[in-house]
Amino acid sequence: MGSKRHSVGKAALGLGLGTLGAWCWALAPGLPVVTGRRKPVGLSRKPYAHRGLHDAGSGMESAELSPGQEAYRNRVHACLAAEVQVADDKVVAPENSLAAFEAACKAGYGIELDVHLSRDGQVVVIHDGDLRRVAGDNRAVADLTYAELQRIPLRSGATVQGGKSAETSAGSPEAQYVPLLSDVLALVDGRVPLVVEIKMDRGLDQELMRKTDTLLSGYQGDYVIESFNVLALAWYRKHRPEVTRGQLAVPYRGRVDSPDSALRWMAGSLLFNWLGRPDFVAYEWHGGHSLPMRIYRFLGGTPVAWTVRSERAQEESRPDFDGIIFESYLPGN
Repeated sequence: MGSKRHSVGKAALGLGLGTLGAWCWALAPGLPVVTGRRKPVGLSRKPYAHRGLHDAGSGMESAELSPGQEAYRNRVHACLAAEVQVADDKVVAPENSLAAFEAACKAGYGIELDVHLSRDGQVVVIHDGDLRRVAGDNRAVADLTYAELQRIPLRSGATVQGGKSAETSAGSPEAQYVPLLSDVLALVDGRVPLVVEIKMDRGLDQELMRKTDTLLSGYQGDYVIESFNVLALAWYRKHRPEVTRGQLAVPYRGRVDSPDSALRWMAGSLLFNWLGRPDFVAYEWHGGHSLPMRIYRFLGGTPVAWTVRSERAQEESRPDFDGIIFESYLPGN
């Protein structure tokens, strides 16, 4: 009887160790690779401005700005005062605009941005798949040519102090439009590091991958790529292993009662890391202490917090992350 219990115990221990080993293998980051044009550029410890240093859009939707948001907006305006006329109730740098990227460069912050394809196959910089939130236009980016996008000014669907709508009219000197990635790269010109998020649904958009990579491969500044879509990371792992790649993820806290919820739980638990072998994981900052993230960090991966929106959040996230992507406040060191 004792021998049988001992055998069962050994089997259970072996199963447990095997499961733990498989989990660690699945979560493990990529190994350093030195091939191609250069050694991988790691993610800078410099804070990255989410969609640029913007005064309208994500994180700036409140009718009444907090003191931290006001300081942030004032820094944006100070950075651009030489180029445009600024005022407290005036939006000059919507999210993912050339003005927002210029402000980030002048403030010395890294930049996080997002890319999609327009109808005519141009790589454009915008977060959403449509223009509803950022320009009040319900049409999809994929249904509009770049020329058409240049006739729709960004207003970010946000409000500024006093509840005024953040709108500009087409053709006005301060109007900003959805930019080309090529124009953003020319503007930044290596002044600050970039995080380029490739926006795709569950499939793999080969055209977006190829065209984005072509533009980035010719860029002399520091950049890394990231995506929620693990297939984008797998593509870079295969075709451009020298480029640092990051997995975007958010912890799943709902019930696992369907194939879709199971996939979301697995993604939030980093169980698809084996496909892309991310060099860093950009994780929703509240989940930095989770077991998957602790294991990933223990195995040598770089955890990055997103999106941090206050000094308090920065302090709370500091023990769990090596870097931050921020908006709507000015991060400390």
